[in-house]
Amino acid sequence: MKLIRFLALLSLSLFSPLIYAGVAVGDPFPRLTLEDQFGNEHTVSVEDRLIIMAFDMDASDSLHDFLSQQEKDFLENNRTRYIADISGMPWLISKLFALPKMRDYNYAFMLNRDEDFKAEFESQEGRLTIYRLKQGVVESVELIDGSKPARLFDN
Repeated sequence: MKLIRFLALLSLSLFSPLIYAGVAVGDPFPRLTLEDQFGNEHTVSVEDRLIIMAFDMDASDSLHDFLSQQEKDFLENNRTRYIADISGMPWLISKLFALPKMRDYNYAFMLNRDEDFKAEFESQEGRLTIYRLKQGVVESVELIDGSKPARLFDN
């Protein structure tokens, strides 16, 4: 039984890089251009140092609680992009309820509406995906509990 478990774990560790073919350490981060909640386009650039992605409401809500207490230009001043994936949200709900609420936030963030987007990036339910960049190249990737987002800005 232990041998079977060991072989299963070994095969998962050997083949997991083949299963996930998205953005990884050492890769240039894609120059994404997405609209924010106000309809303005933003592009990830080589000057950006931190990309924060939320793929579900739980992760997004915890980050919002933190960002709503910061000054308006906090993300920009910290060379950070926040991308919220709303691709799973029905268009009508987005248009009538979610976007008007998001426009009340004191910060702008990029919105993804493309369902294929998630396949390019690591994600886990309830967690924020964090890409640390140096000159546009991924230095590290983390999946973190979003309950203490202030630690992201300690560096």
